[in-house]
Amino acid sequence: MRHVYECSVRFDDLDAFGHVNNVTFAEYLQEARVDFAHRYLAYGQRPHEGAVVVHQTIDYLAPVPFRSEPLQVSVWVTRIGTSSFDLAYEVADEKTVFARASGTLVSFDGGAEQPRPLTPQDRAVLERFTEVPA
Repeated sequence: MRHVYECSVRFDDLDAFGHVNNVTFAEYLQEARVDFAHRYLAYGQRPHEGAVVVHQTIDYLAPVPFRSEPLQVSVWVTRIGTSSFDLAYEVADEKTVFARASGTLVSFDGGAEQPRPLTPQDRAVLERFTEVPA
């Protein structure tokens, strides 16, 4: 199963060529990731706990001009470890895939300033959103 986040293209997302700037794609991924975490993971219930991004790659496939229709940013899990997990992303609309991305997150205890094992609750959520890469 994939989580889909609708992301608006804002005028200040554009570069000098009138396309969404490459750095802005990382912001779109972050917005989708945060929306996923707030909806499904229990981070908001435990102070100073969550996950931190330790690696991220983005493949840009097509430019995104300014548009009034939102982009769909799909997020899903591709691997679950002891304290880390991998996410995959796709930024698209009904006709075009604009970017594909992947990243690794580590479950983190902000109070202790160190990684922590995934909780059984987090693991159950991540398993629901897991798709094994082909």
